[in-house]
Amino acid sequence: MNIYLKWKQKSGFVQSHIPIFHLEISQKEDHFARAKLTIDALIKLPTSGTLGLLDKEDGTRLLQGQLIGVPVRVDAYLAEIELVACPENFQLQNEMLQKESRHTPFWSGLWVKPEKHNDYQELQAIKTASLYCDRVTGELSWSDWFDEGKKVNVGSNFFLDSLKFRFVRTPLKSCSVNVNAHWIQSDWGVENVSSALRRAFPHHLVSTFTPQSLLKKWPEEGKRLGRSGIWILKSKLKPMNPLGKVFKRSSPPIKVASKEKGEQTYRIQRLWYQPNLWIGWKYKQKRSETLSVTLEHNIDAVYPVPFETKTLAYTLQNINPNPNVYAWQPCTYYSRGSEVIYDNGIYTCLTNHTSALSFQIPNVWKLKKRFWTPLGNPARESFFLTVEGYRAAEHAMERAKYELAKSARYLEVSFESTWDLLENLTTDMSAEILDPSLPQGGVKGKVIRCTLIADGESGERWGKATIVVTPRSRMAEKQTLMPTPGYVEDAYCEESCQAFENQLCETASGLRYYRYDDQTPPKHFKHHRILRGIELTHGPQEQEDQLVNQTFKSRKDIEKELAKNATSLRLYFNDIRTNERLEHSITVRMAEPWNSQAK
Repeated sequence: MNIYLKWKQKSGFVQSHIPIFHLEISQKEDHFARAKLTIDALIKLPTSGTLGLLDKEDGTRLLQGQLIGVPVRVDAYLAEIELVACPENFQLQNEMLQKESRHTPFWSGLWVKPEKHNDYQELQAIKTASLYCDRVTGELSWSDWFDEGKKVNVGSNFFLDSLKFRFVRTPLKSCSVNVNAHWIQSDWGVENVSSALRRAFPHHLVSTFTPQSLLKKWPEEGKRLGRSGIWILKSKLKPMNPLGKVFKRSSPPIKVASKEKGEQTYRIQRLWYQPNLWIGWKYKQKRSETLSVTLEHNIDAVYPVPFETKTLAYTLQNINPNPNVYAWQPCTYYSRGSEVIYDNGIYTCLTNHTSALSFQIPNVWKLKKRFWTPLGNPARESFFLTVEGYRAAEHAMERAKYELAKSARYLEVSFESTWDLLENLTTDMSAEILDPSLPQGGVKGKVIRCTLIADGESGERWGKATIVVTPRSRMAEKQTLMPTPGYVEDAYCEESCQAFENQLCETASGLRYYRYDDQTPPKHFKHHRILRGIELTHGPQEQEDQLVNQTFKSRKDIEKELAKNATSLRLYFNDIRTNERLEHSITVRMAEPWNSQAK
């Protein structure tokens, strides 16, 4: 049966049939099909990119492709030209296919640079599949490496002297993936320590017989405490006259005995104050977290070849991106139009004002937009223990599986057979051949190269094919371990609050692993306890006892004694100074090895 070439113009008009003297149609995995054909050199060729159609006499189409440039070779009255089966809408199809494939766990934006997120020319999805473009319809799709649904049973119907096989790579016994996440943990807040100050004094109110010493050393508003990340937001000591008999305005009688006046008594004024002290704090700590996962390959080689292992290392992109605005701060002046971050939202200032101690939205701030970060709350101590962290871990498993799957395609078998048998063979299919020289008497595998040849001189037609064979695998036993609570009994709280041992999880592709909730990171400071303690020296009660138990010669001696025992107040804060970097490692245990033959 003859095969003809015809051109399809943009207007839709198809030119008459052009005889072909020699034809070779070939396709490799992940490539467009190509056709090399020899025609009469005197035939005028259309412009480059014109669609050429290869049809048999009965109307069966073998390929449609775009003409590439000028003839590849001209020999006497014959010219060799080339068609490539690249559809005109390939870019659009590729973009749509990539978008459909971008879902967890096969794709994660954390593993791709932000500027390449929309670069659909790169295959950024980790799938055990290749791109396949149909040479007739131009339809683009994924072709699974291990799917045997479209299979051609060649059996023994091949040319015996054409059978060849070779090892192209060494299978991997296991693949380890180490994923690093770096971010700056940050937290801030305000704390009212006024009540703690009151509790340090008798009757829960600040009082003293030496007001000048207390006022002189009272915390100064706006002062920062070194590099601790703590500063004084509001500070005031307001004089007051509390009502009640317990709130005495003066000291008990103090004895003064002199030769001139004899024994007398004096009372020293006791002053009362209402304290108002607010502390602001900010915490920033560099964090580094590494997740390690090793996926074993359940493999029995067809031939005794040495196994290898592989280790991959990745660093995630910025998991806590910072928009180009600053976090909201209390007691800070903001002008109209200013933008701040608060609680995962960006707000615009509506009026000039000095911020209060708490964030006030009505009439002051307007929500502009919400922004999302993989880390979520920037105060978190771990990324891989979050929802997005578990997704990143599953993506790491898929990357390990991808490497094992590539290495499993280690044996290539080539053969030739008749045109009729291989005419419809494509790289989206698998083939099986039988021969005593092959392992177990025969092999089957995915087609990675196929060629159809029609020789015009001899009139012979035949086909070539290469399949890739994966090693046989033993089916692993399914684990059925029951998870056990790690911290408290089941009845004590909801399951979501537990950290379970031996709790199995499964990825979308069937990889099973144990949860790692129990591998918690080092804790940072407890922000709800910024104030660690208060030291009150020579409080009013101590001053009274010192004065009442002595007899003084004059009033000046009483004042000197009070000066030596002046009331002093010292605040102690928890240390929130940060380390150079806090590091944490998580190791994921896989429940089962990966099996290339498991569905």
